[in-house]
Order: sequence, then structure tokens, then C-alpha cells
Amino acid sequence: MQSTNVREIRAAIRDQAFIGCTQVSCPIGRVVAIRKRKGRILVMVLGWPRWYTVESVSIEWNRVATWLKLRVEE
Repeated sequence: MQSTNVREIRAAIRDQAFIGCTQVSCPIGRVVAIRKRKGRILVMVLGWPRWYTVESVSIEWNRVATWLKLRVEE
């Protein structure tokens, strides 16, 4: 899913970092931080030293991992 909503992307990045069932990426690589400045979306890419402007960010959920995690917790 492509997204430009900063709140949604931040939630997905948090999920990617702590739960591990989400993949947040852009054409450059895996996204680890996001901010908005002057109406533009800026992302920090894993292993790259600065902020990059992007049109949108791709969010992918691994539903199998989420389902397995829920089954283990029950």
C-alpha cells in the first residue's frame, strides 16, 4: 500500500521496529524515520546519512507473522 499520511507511516515504522511484521520502504530503500517539512515528505533511509524527499512510502504487512504472533500470545 502506498501512503503519504505521516501518522500512518510513523505507526508502521514503530511496528517495523518493535513487532517486525511490517515493512516500510521507498524507492531508495528501507525507511527508518519520517518527517514533513514545507509540505514535502522527508524520509531517513537505513544506512544513508541524510533526509531524502519522496512522493510516497510503501507499507507492507506480513499477515502470516501477525497471525502467528497472535496465536502464540493466546
